[in-house]
Amino acid sequence: MNNVAARYQTTYAASVQEEAVVTNIMIALRPREFFEQHLQDSTFVKELPPSDAEVIGAAGEYIDYEENDVLFAEGDDADAMYFVVTGQILIFTDKDRSAEKELVRLGPLAHFGEQGLLSINAGKRTASARALEKTRLIRVSGELIKNTLAHQSKLVAQLEKIGAEQQEIKREDRKIQLLLRLSRSRTSVSLQVSRFSDKFSSLLLGVDINRHVIQLDEVMSQHRNPIRVGDTVAVTGSITGTPIVFKTRVLAIKVVDGSTLYECSIPDEMTYEQQRAQFRLELGAASRAEASITKEGKKYRGKISDISELGAAFRLRRGVPIEKGDCIDHVEFNLTTEIKIQPKIEIMNVLDVARAPNLQQFGVRFLGISTADSAALKEFMREQERRRLRMGRR
Repeated sequence: MNNVAARYQTTYAASVQEEAVVTNIMIALRPREFFEQHLQDSTFVKELPPSDAEVIGAAGEYIDYEENDVLFAEGDDADAMYFVVTGQILIFTDKDRSAEKELVRLGPLAHFGEQGLLSINAGKRTASARALEKTRLIRVSGELIKNTLAHQSKLVAQLEKIGAEQQEIKREDRKIQLLLRLSRSRTSVSLQVSRFSDKFSSLLLGVDINRHVIQLDEVMSQHRNPIRVGDTVAVTGSITGTPIVFKTRVLAIKVVDGSTLYECSIPDEMTYEQQRAQFRLELGAASRAEASITKEGKKYRGKISDISELGAAFRLRRGVPIEKGDCIDHVEFNLTTEIKIQPKIEIMNVLDVARAPNLQQFGVRFLGISTADSAALKEFMREQERRRLRMGRR
């Protein structure tokens, strides 16, 4: 509260009287005024373009709660985000309905409720919230927040990281949401059954919510009938670079249009590991960004699919002599005709590319990058994001 008082250049005794006076000042402000004067340094607001922050501030409305009032419960539909004006909010989880687990207590100028508005959480509250005392909040429409976040990839990545670095997914709606995202991504998944050491490449073709099953594409294997009805299959994949792991049971094997499909159960639980805190810029099909890798005197070129300040991913023809763990000094990333950087890299993973059997994707981290190249990369990423924002607002 002292920081708030200082903004008004008023001298107060460090006492209950100070709290009361400052609280009265804060309550006297209209929501828009409070937002402009006190929330511009919020970790959420400061990441927004000024125009978006202004719109959110103008749309806010006061809402009051008494002690022990429950704002929302875990699993409820998420319809708003909140900023604390006065009072205190408890965020807690009670998944087993028998014992609350306190996550955090939030006081004035804190924000909460944005997690349920992220697409990864399927529009559901990931925890419960209750007022610990008489509390005033600013409420902002969930639709407005979602529309704003649609153009803020960096902020969304930060919010997802805050949500959890590793989430055990047990609630049905969360599992369905992640399975749908994995299916739509059309990236390869790895399948493994206990009787073979081999891993088989496949695709998650679809999710049938009504029948409570998923469909996996046929696998290529030297083994005859490598996957059978009743098998428990360990599935490993990724959603925009974030690993996801689960086990499923094969319920039926069908042949559709000459292709074998495995019909499997919705997994009981899933592990979704949020590992990438760094903002990653995905480069679309129109991008001409190219990686040039020189190893043992030979040069290999391929398209860059995404890049961050810490690393990148690019695609090369299958069969190039580059493996996981390789450290390569002779690298050139041609981001545009004017911007070229030359980082030293380490190959972190090599993945198959769905529907492109002649290509493999190489994920790398930067071992070394010059100050000038780092600055050029940051400017390139900022400019690409500006273009996306401009296009999104047309």
